[in-house]
Amino acid sequence: MTAQEKMKEWFMICIVAAISLSMLGGFLSCLDIEAEKQRQWEKENPVDSAKERCYSKIRGSRPACWSEGDWEVFCERVQCKQQ
Repeated sequence: MTAQEKMKEWFMICIVAAISLSMLGGFLSCLDIEAEKQRQWEKENPVDSAKERCYSKIRGSRPACWSEGDWEVFCERVQCKQQ
């Protein structure tokens, strides 16, 4: 292998590495933008945001996940005040 071939090989490795790093940076940038949009939406819609997290039995026990029937039983047990 001649010196010129070695230089060509290293040049190609550098180009592939630069392209890969650029793509990774772009991908991470997109993730950051999407995360910021999600945080903003959660701030503007707290109730809907809480309801979206009702995907398991444990998380479903939160008041935001309760159905109307759940609220009726709760109010019967703690004697909710009518205001």
